[in-house]
Parts: sequence; C-alpha cells; structure tokens
Amino acid sequence: MFISERIKRNTLKTAFIYIGITIFVGLFGGIYEMFSNNVFSPAMYLAWIIPCTLGAFVYLALAYIPLEKVPGMATACVYNFGVAMLTIRSIFIGVIEIYGTTNRLMLTIYTVLSIVFLVVGGGAYIAIFIYSFIQTRKHKNRKNNEEVY
Repeated sequence: MFISERIKRNTLKTAFIYIGITIFVGLFGGIYEMFSNNVFSPAMYLAWIIPCTLGAFVYLALAYIPLEKVPGMATACVYNFGVAMLTIRSIFIGVIEIYGTTNRLMLTIYTVLSIVFLVVGGGAYIAIFIYSFIQTRKHKNRKNNEEVY
C-alpha cells in the first residue's frame, strides 16, 4: 500500500502534466511542419511519443503499483530531466532536418546527456523499488516468526 494518498495524488498529477506536454509537443510538431513548405521530419512529428511513453505511461503505472517507499524528489528530477532532454533532442533533430542541415556535435551531446540522466534516474527508481521490496519481505517474515513463537 502507498505511504499516503498524497504521494499517489502527486504521481497522478505528474502523469497528467506529461499528458499535457505530450499534447503540446504533438501540436508543436504538427504546426511546425505545416509551415515547413512540405518538408517533413520523422523526428519532429514523432517527438510526442517520448513524453507519452517515458513520462505519462511510467507515472501512471507508478501511481497504481502499491509501494511502501517511493523515490525522492532528486531522483524524480533527474529522471524528468532525462525525458526532457530526449524530447528536446528529437525536436532539435526535426528542426535541423527541416532546415536542411546537420549538426552531429549537438546531437551527440543531447543523446549522451539524455541517456545518462535516464539511466541514473531510472536506476535509482529501480534500486529504491528493490530495497523497498526486500524490506517489506523482511518485515513480513519477522512478523510471521513472532506469531509462531
């Protein structure tokens, strides 16, 4: 069970914020390509998938998984920054493809930074979940052993 309903409510709030970001990025990509003189970029019109899958779906799942302990604010900020960097990377790739040029250095920087932040944030989430699961099992085993004696 969740520590509190407040944490569940905040997780759902974050999921709905990501849904709003998904809609904004989708509209931005569509409007940008509408005025691009029939030049299209898959990175631009598919950029909405990143905040949808890595943001909204993840936080909706977290809201309904019963947890004893949830990650702190620093972990959430690192993960959210990784999602933001990946989304901005996709939009940036779309803009420079529509413009007709390339910039490998910036693409590499965005890619490396977004992957680092996603791995660090996601790894911290997973580590906290595993720790919480182990602590819950120990507590239940200790409780069951006390009832036997």
